[in-house]
Amino acid sequence: MEVAHYLKPKTLKEAYDALLQSPRNVLLAGGLWLKRSTPSVETLIDLDELGLDKIEDEGDYVKIGAMTTLRQLELDPLIKNLQEGLIVKAISQIVGVAFRNSATIGGSVAGRYSFSDILTPLLVLDAKLVFYPKEEMSLQDFLNLKGKLNSILTHIVIKKTRGLSFFKKVKITAIDFPILNVAISEENKKVKIAVGSRPAVSALAQRAAKLVNNASEITDAICKEASQIAVEELIFNSSVTASEEYRKLLAKTYIYRGLKEVLK
Repeated sequence: MEVAHYLKPKTLKEAYDALLQSPRNVLLAGGLWLKRSTPSVETLIDLDELGLDKIEDEGDYVKIGAMTTLRQLELDPLIKNLQEGLIVKAISQIVGVAFRNSATIGGSVAGRYSFSDILTPLLVLDAKLVFYPKEEMSLQDFLNLKGKLNSILTHIVIKKTRGLSFFKKVKITAIDFPILNVAISEENKKVKIAVGSRPAVSALAQRAAKLVNNASEITDAICKEASQIAVEELIFNSSVTASEEYRKLLAKTYIYRGLKEVLK
């Protein structure tokens, strides 16, 4: 990757103004996937000195700075208590500690990577994104957004929940990208279901969750039907690592198992 200029702004305004100067100006967060996605950069804007690396207790919410590393999240007691440690379950399976010490939550979210293991649990936790200047949206809306957003992601905000959760990553080896990942959250017998690496970006299985949430009684048949509906409502494709049919089989199997686990 070729970089013409490097900038380390002291304020968000300085970073934002620089970002708008050219479509070839790029933000640097963790930077682990930047080389793969951008062959050349006019100005690389390093966000390291903007104080965006904190995890804060906001009462009913946890506020996570975009420059917080995945390792910080993995070890933080606030994050460990969110939905039975759902985020930690996902992060702990991402490559190794050295990688997680560099990768940031903001870079992972803003990249909207189809292989992301962190987007899937964040979706079922109803994560909200905060951008500079003055813009907020749900993670789901951000993932559905077309084109580039010329704003700077500053924080991820998650409501504190203490329900049950399930996360499954299917991979060939420990350091591989996922063939598929599945996250399910439960609170007061209401569930949210998300599937990622289909190989498209993570998405909610809303019809499947609606079936479960409207059921008068949670039976084995309801869980099986919901897993089938999820496979039908989401789009699956083939890639070099797995076929469409295999991904559908995995999704159906692990959604069923996850529902049985969180609704036991």
